[in-house]
Amino acid sequence: MKTKAILKRCGMILLCLWFGTSWMTGTAFARGVIDTGQEGSLNFYFSENGTGFLDVSFSVYRVAGISDDGTYTLEGDFAQYPVRLEDLDSSGWRALAQTLDAYVARDKITPLLTRQTGQNGSFRITGLSTGLYLVSGGQYVDGTVVYMPQPVLVSIPGPAAGGEWNYDVEVSCKFDREETEDLPTSRKVQKVWEDDGNEEKRPREITVQLLENGNVVDTAILNRENNWEYTWEELDGSSKWQIVETVVPDGYTVTMTQEGNVFVLTNTYPPGQPSKLPQTGMLWWPMPLLACSGLLLLAVGLVMRRKQGDVHER
Repeated sequence: MKTKAILKRCGMILLCLWFGTSWMTGTAFARGVIDTGQEGSLNFYFSENGTGFLDVSFSVYRVAGISDDGTYTLEGDFAQYPVRLEDLDSSGWRALAQTLDAYVARDKITPLLTRQTGQNGSFRITGLSTGLYLVSGGQYVDGTVVYMPQPVLVSIPGPAAGGEWNYDVEVSCKFDREETEDLPTSRKVQKVWEDDGNEEKRPREITVQLLENGNVVDTAILNRENNWEYTWEELDGSSKWQIVETVVPDGYTVTMTQEGNVFVLTNTYPPGQPSKLPQTGMLWWPMPLLACSGLLLLAVGLVMRRKQGDVHER
């Protein structure tokens, strides 16, 4: 009888823990559905140490629609590009923005709208439909210093504190800062393959286009012989340089990231599942507690069974 009582008590404790943690995780994790008919707004800032950059032109492109459960779907001019929207962390979103920005420049895609920054280096856009937007800006030159805003992807709405959706989004633009002094520069491209177990699907070579201020000025072929990399020398340090892979291999997706003077061009196989907005409120700490409770219950049961066996053997 003691054994049953102890097991029953442990079971009740475990059950309470389960319902308690399930309620907490459910409340923190769940967000309401997105009202895809509601319009949003974007407040954009381009500044350094509180000083705004004036009269910098930015272009805004609509990249993808969004469903009420937060799933993105590429649309319009962007539906043709072999990019992935799934399983992306912050660095993945940054790489996707750079990749799409290069396609936009090469293919001369018409923006949804353009804006210029005001005295405080900001602008505001209202009446935006829900979805995913690319914001790409021109350079700001201060003497020999060039401020180059990084392209950014903005979701309308975005996650907000308390498990809600925010339809009035604020973005502070990150940027690269370079001293040019009219000195020549270089750009290097490196190809990375993320296709373990599918290496036979790789082409023998790929072609990369070099863009100067949005115009194709050169191409390079990457293959095993040159270790899938190439360097351009004696480039204009005041220009904006980008690269685009001309033809992405069948079944692969592509991302391009720039770190300093190096472009990393990554082909991934196979692509993943459709992306959803990140849910940032989920509580993970109760999971180890539940696991430990289960192990404790199991241990108690084994001990009590052993004691019962000892009694029967006497």
